[in-house]
Amino acid sequence: MKNIVKTIVMLAVLQFTNTNVFAQTIADSTMQKINEFRGFYETLGKVYPPNNTVSINETTISGVKSYMFNQEMLSKKEIMVYLHGGVYTYGNFNTYQAMISHLARSFNSPILYIEYALSPEHPYPTANNEIFNVYKELQKKYKDYKITVMGDSAGGGLAIALINDVQIANLSMPASLALISPWIDLKCDNKSYETRQALDPILSKDFLYNHALMYASNNIQEADPSELKFKEFPPVFLLVGTDEVLNDDAKNFYAYINPIQKKSKFKEYEGQKHVWPFAHIDSKESMEAIEDIKQFISSN
Repeated sequence: MKNIVKTIVMLAVLQFTNTNVFAQTIADSTMQKINEFRGFYETLGKVYPPNNTVSINETTISGVKSYMFNQEMLSKKEIMVYLHGGVYTYGNFNTYQAMISHLARSFNSPILYIEYALSPEHPYPTANNEIFNVYKELQKKYKDYKITVMGDSAGGGLAIALINDVQIANLSMPASLALISPWIDLKCDNKSYETRQALDPILSKDFLYNHALMYASNNIQEADPSELKFKEFPPVFLLVGTDEVLNDDAKNFYAYINPIQKKSKFKEYEGQKHVWPFAHIDSKESMEAIEDIKQFISSN
């Protein structure tokens, strides 16, 4: 609860007075707020310690800094790619090390965390291109490996965009995707942005839309994952809390993708806020979500 209150205060400070902000003209005062929140967001990754039994190796793949958890387990011929959240603007290895180390321990599998470039300094499609290039290199280097993709919040949107890029390039799809609290609609048009706001102490429609503008750099239609169309899609598991404004992002994408991929799955977690395992990795609901993901990945 203490961390949620701190987040509310920081987000209130961070609200931009001008929603028409783009990377090319971003004000120094706005960048100062962004950098301050980046520092604060990093502290949220220290609310619980990392699992010190999990090995971590820094690497560079296709010019993109990345971190491999459980590298010694690559002989199992499986890799999970992790795409972090942070409204395309926040988050780094220090922020996500603890959570991913616990996921790596629970999944007993290698996890590759990609440190993709952040907006507004690097707007769309920089992060998308970096993630696609890493994925392409993984397929080349680790032939016949089972590659899965996991993402939270904006990382969920990036995962969906990755599937579109893979489809266009005619590469092999990942075996499956697991997306926690995915932010998919950059236009922020879904009803839950209004109907769930009173339940969500972390995100708001204005906050999200301002960051969508910075990330998309005046091109939301093209950057928006909810605008992408698919003829095929890997099995995808969409997990979302009942108490978050992004509830309909997951629900609506499931309604769209289920006729295309019958193995897709959607689950709501009662009373949970945005990306609940990030805040409380050992809560009953977090452990339930991790077990649900393990079962889904193992069956696809």
